[in-house]
Amino acid sequence: MQKTVAHIEAFLKGLVFDCQSCGQCVLSQTGLICPMTCPKGLRNGPCGGTLHGECEVYPDRRCVWVRIGHRIAGASLDTPPLLPSPDARLFNTSSYLNMLSGSDRGGRTPLPYLDLGDRRTRQPVATPSRLERRLKSGGFVKTCEIRAPRTARWDNFVRQALLVRDHFDAVNATAYLNARPSISSPMAAVKLGQMGIEAICQSTCRDHTRTTFIAELLENQINDVHNVMCLTGDSYSGVPKIKQVFDMDAALMIYEARHLRHTGIIRFTGETMQPTPQPFLGAAINPYTEPIDVPIRRLKQKIAAGVDFIQTQLVFDVPRFRQFMDLFRQEKMNEDVFLIVGVPVVTSMKVLDMLPKIPGAHLPPEMIQHLKQAPDIVTAGLAAARKIIEEVYDIPGVAGVHLMLFGPDHAVLPGLVGDLPVNRSDWKPSPLEPLLPVPGTNTVISPVKTRGMRAACPFPV
Repeated sequence: MQKTVAHIEAFLKGLVFDCQSCGQCVLSQTGLICPMTCPKGLRNGPCGGTLHGECEVYPDRRCVWVRIGHRIAGASLDTPPLLPSPDARLFNTSSYLNMLSGSDRGGRTPLPYLDLGDRRTRQPVATPSRLERRLKSGGFVKTCEIRAPRTARWDNFVRQALLVRDHFDAVNATAYLNARPSISSPMAAVKLGQMGIEAICQSTCRDHTRTTFIAELLENQINDVHNVMCLTGDSYSGVPKIKQVFDMDAALMIYEARHLRHTGIIRFTGETMQPTPQPFLGAAINPYTEPIDVPIRRLKQKIAAGVDFIQTQLVFDVPRFRQFMDLFRQEKMNEDVFLIVGVPVVTSMKVLDMLPKIPGAHLPPEMIQHLKQAPDIVTAGLAAARKIIEEVYDIPGVAGVHLMLFGPDHAVLPGLVGDLPVNRSDWKPSPLEPLLPVPGTNTVISPVKTRGMRAACPFPV
């Protein structure tokens, strides 16, 4: 009988709601739009690949969570509830029978947000993270990222890390780009730590179950890696297609880690863990997701879940980013989370051609055209990056910049931020900053030179 009811329910609800038969229906909380129709199965909000209201995986479709937000929230900027991960045991069963028996309660009852206090950016330092100490001291931070090797050799990774070691407050250890195999982010973070670099480990929902995520937090703790970025993970469109996990979304990943850090209890098992991992928690947000209330609500959800700092998607279009920051401050989110701006540094024509394929990247046509027509892509790319850095440096609520290199060598990065003082009141170029050669060219860069390069960057940012 249960199977018959489940089949009938799946057929009828499939016709009306495109039901995915999760067995723990939340249609009443999502405006009668099934969130499981999201290709990533996200139960709480859009991923960072959403742009112009379109789905990252299927650009010809409207993002499920943009549709849900429009229907249930309208212009409201209230913090959304946090729905738990679905119980895998209930898939392909009847949600009506599960509701009557109460067996679906754990998969559809919103999770209680933790009481984390007010004005969290001004609370005392709570983790061993040096990045947290720098941010809470009021300093303007500078971070960048280095990709983990795709072979069993550290040579190039170490060389790139040495180039940025003395110039950045922290370095993201990126891994599994487009779901391609590489050395893991925790292992790359350990390597950075051995070189005296404050590392940020990146964990993606695409690759983790709740069990493996908690295990990774333990690995980070035992290896003195104290910063963790909780990301959805991009969708790999290559062949063969991998099976993506998505046992959680990014907000749920943050919640699991913060719950453990705050209470010493693994939420989904109820087990106590001592000593308790104390990660400084980061996440990402795409300020260009439309309409603008969608990323604002998503960010509020991540803040309520317990995130400590945010790194944004690539910021090419500064005027549009200012609109996002106006709402960010208006909703007083700057009092609870540190926001670090993702700045693209494009120094390769080959990579420039790939930029439009990056999920969630908002690229002003005039900028791309200027870079493609530039006689020297390195000089033009550095000028564009420097101009963006100077523009966002003066935006209230911005706590730092995160440089994302689209090119072969990290030697170009230190000169872009070398003269940025910790305190904005001290903002002026330093003529004493050493010149840095740009590999493969006759160009050298310094803070003074990059400031002058603004004239070579005519498009608006």
